[in-house]
Amino acid sequence: MMRPVTIIVSGPSLPQAARPQASGLEWLPPAKAGDLVELLADPPERLCLIDGLFETCAAPWHKELLLLMAAGTIVFGASSMGALRAAELDRHGMIGVGSIYRAYRDGRLTGDDEVALIHATAQLDWAPLTVPLVEVRATLAAALRSALIDRHMARAMREIASAIHFSDRDWPLLRKNWVAAGCCPPDTAGAVQDRHVPLKRLDALACLAAAQAWRGHVQPPPPPPLTVFVSRLLSQLRRQP
Repeated sequence: MMRPVTIIVSGPSLPQAARPQASGLEWLPPAKAGDLVELLADPPERLCLIDGLFETCAAPWHKELLLLMAAGTIVFGASSMGALRAAELDRHGMIGVGSIYRAYRDGRLTGDDEVALIHATAQLDWAPLTVPLVEVRATLAAALRSALIDRHMARAMREIASAIHFSDRDWPLLRKNWVAAGCCPPDTAGAVQDRHVPLKRLDALACLAAAQAWRGHVQPPPPPPLTVFVSRLLSQLRRQP
């Protein structure tokens, strides 16, 4: 029997201040390896995977999602870790939502660092401290459409942004490097920042809306092979108090 709730795994992409209030929703923090397979003890009807952890610990495994889907949970993914996993598992029944997922699915984005960022803790509502490259791309596209910059400027600014490690890429450094490289004057760099497109948040909200509106049926995939690694993970969880 599936628990009649939608669980949303989110942090910086959809902090508390931006979360819609609705019944039947349960919120979990960004997932690490083992967090999703714990849900097998009481599987939810629907799961939205948005954010996950990856640098300080192991990221959620694909087989955790496959096990949940095999148990009957309808799994959606978007925005960040969810977009990556959905692009990898949509052939197995995971439902991807949003422009970031589609870009990974179609091969227009390939690197995990496109969605990576540094963020604050839960006590500070997961506040983003750096800017993911995918949002720099979207912001430059918005600035180009509004004729604030031209294609040559946009391309040069994107290359400079790509060269900055995700842990250092914030707006002050972006503006400084763009101006220093002669891409644009300071006032234009500031105007580009003012057009910041919160793409991950938009995709996260679209994912939640899709999950709430879902009335279709997904054929559960067969359970994945119970490898030694999955068996070890399940054994570790059973030993936890």
